[in-house]
Amino acid sequence: NKVSVMDLNQLIDSGCLNLSAMEDAYARYQQNPENVDPSWRTLFSQLDAAGKTQRVKRLESSCTEVAPNHEDGRIRHLIDAYRTYGHLSAKVNPITIQVSEEPYQLGLEVLGFSEQELTQNFPTCGLFRKKQAPLRDIINVLKSTYSNKIGVEYMGLGNPTLEKWLQERIEPTHFRPELSVDQKKLILHYLNKSELFESFLHLKYVGQKRFSLEGAETLIPMLATIFDIGAPLGIDEYVLGMAHRGRLNVLSNILDKSYAEIFSEFDEGYVPISVEGSGDVKYHKGFYSEVKTVHGQDIKLTLTPNPSHLEAVDGVVEGQVYARQVSLGDDKNKVKVLPLLIHGDAAISGQGIVYEVMQFCNLEGYATGGTIHLVINNQIGFTTVPKDGRSTTYCTDIARIFGAPVFHVNAEDPEGCIYATKLAVQLRQKFHCDVFIDLNCYRKYGHNEGDEPAYTQPLEYQQIRQKITIREIYRESLIQQGVLEKSVMEALEMEFKNNLQEALNLKNLSSPKAVQYEEEHLFASKNDDPFAHMLTGVPKQQLQEVGERLCYIPEGFTAHPKLVSLLKDRLTMVKEGHEAKPIDWGMGELLAYGTLLWTGIQVRLSGQDSCRGTFSHRHAMLMDQVKEQAYIPLQHLKEGQGRFDVFNSPLSEYAVLGFELGYSIANPKALVIWEAQFGDFCNTAQVIIDQFIAAGEQKWAQKSGLTLFL
Repeated sequence: NKVSVMDLNQLIDSGCLNLSAMEDAYARYQQNPENVDPSWRTLFSQLDAAGKTQRVKRLESSCTEVAPNHEDGRIRHLIDAYRTYGHLSAKVNPITIQVSEEPYQLGLEVLGFSEQELTQNFPTCGLFRKKQAPLRDIINVLKSTYSNKIGVEYMGLGNPTLEKWLQERIEPTHFRPELSVDQKKLILHYLNKSELFESFLHLKYVGQKRFSLEGAETLIPMLATIFDIGAPLGIDEYVLGMAHRGRLNVLSNILDKSYAEIFSEFDEGYVPISVEGSGDVKYHKGFYSEVKTVHGQDIKLTLTPNPSHLEAVDGVVEGQVYARQVSLGDDKNKVKVLPLLIHGDAAISGQGIVYEVMQFCNLEGYATGGTIHLVINNQIGFTTVPKDGRSTTYCTDIARIFGAPVFHVNAEDPEGCIYATKLAVQLRQKFHCDVFIDLNCYRKYGHNEGDEPAYTQPLEYQQIRQKITIREIYRESLIQQGVLEKSVMEALEMEFKNNLQEALNLKNLSSPKAVQYEEEHLFASKNDDPFAHMLTGVPKQQLQEVGERLCYIPEGFTAHPKLVSLLKDRLTMVKEGHEAKPIDWGMGELLAYGTLLWTGIQVRLSGQDSCRGTFSHRHAMLMDQVKEQAYIPLQHLKEGQGRFDVFNSPLSEYAVLGFELGYSIANPKALVIWEAQFGDFCNTAQVIIDQFIAAGEQKWAQKSGLTLFL
């Protein structure tokens, strides 16, 4: 069969290609090309012709640098198999009912070995300090690294540098962290806060919906780790988007929203309309805070409010982050502001908006430098089990489409979760890619606290009800290690419970904080009249000056002949007036943008085919007909003008409109416009219109100056 160079990596990753056979064939080919089948001869000649720099990386390491011993090639194949498929047998599920079988990709015979060879020595290829070891020992090391309590998907993503970077960090440690006593105490501290907060609410507000985090409490120390690791790497701000589960816990124990304020919201009738908005539930609301990391660095945290449409907030978060990056002058490096999306397993695999938002990851005008995705994988969606909710192995399989590594972790292994979280932040900052952390956990109660899950999942909930909590598991582990005495832990827990009770007693005296950025970012003060008459005209001379700049063609720029004629007509419109040539819609629109930019106001316009305009009316971007290089006149009006951006968006309405809404929220002084290609195309973005644009100010006191072109 004919195999192209481009197909080779895919064949290796699929397990369909026998590397040992390939190495043998390549060795024979080097001796004499006539010694191999014509199909191999064609492939190897293509590789040689392409030159070393363009060869497939895997083939180069496994075939062209084969050690004198043939066994080295077999072991390399074995190691790559565990790097690629080891996650399939990792022990990441805390509520496994059936023992999973070893994946066929890791079978001895499939990898070219026999049972008799387990005691024989083979090259270790750098896995050990010693150069040789029994095959059984090599396999055990690979299993302890890639098939233990952390599974990782990172091979075959088209980024050999990332692969090598991860291998250098996880293989020497066998993917197990080495934490100090203080770090272990800190993990327990956050687990205490996470679990005791939930149990206190459960006791004091019986039957009320709160979408508890119980069964996934490890999320709290993981978030704290993201912020603590990110600060030294240059991250100053985070924008979070998440659905209901665990939201109150994140608000209180991560964003420092006071317990008293949260307790007040549980009291019927206590709705501080002036700050929090009205008519929405407490687990939809957002929050802004400035906090210190464990190491004392100041960071800004924004939790974006969201409706019940679980993933609708994703694009809004990305837009907010991009706007902040632009405001901070970080839209090139993208290291200061990080988007953090917390998903549910059913939502991330079931809702197409996730794909639409991820499509932004490498697009100019939308890319935010990588998003960290944390999936609270409680292995159920309301009452729907995974086999009924997705067709893929993992809920995170969308990550592979975009070359994003995935860490699968066990919530009952807090130290492993923290280790994977640290690597995720470092990966994002170094490679500017999306990174996924699949937190395998469970849901202690039903979809909400008033729901009975045993109606539909009786066996699963028999197991869950017998479980010891994550905090208790980790606490006992630390006691056995001698890290802390039991009496000390119990005293700390009692102190925290007393603090919660004190907050409950003071609940009605709390002073809520606004769900916005800093005061200077607010769109308008509460006393402004939105219907006040505004003078929007500009002097004729200014219109003419702007118009002339809009019609200017740079020296050496080859414009399309029809556009040369169009620009001459537009110049006549502004220089000679209505009688000579009336100003048409396209020119009027550009003059409106130009006069705003002239006064320093930022303008951003995006939509499908917005640069030219669907009806060929705008031509905000001119394209050189020889060099095919773009020139945007509105970016070249004068020194000190406002920033102008125009982008052809991906073929998406839902995600793009959410993005532009988020941008307008985080930068309310800019004119932000989303343009529907055709008027009815806004139908597929109706969730954003209904839930965010039309209702956001009433529900969340969230103002937006977004303009829609329909």
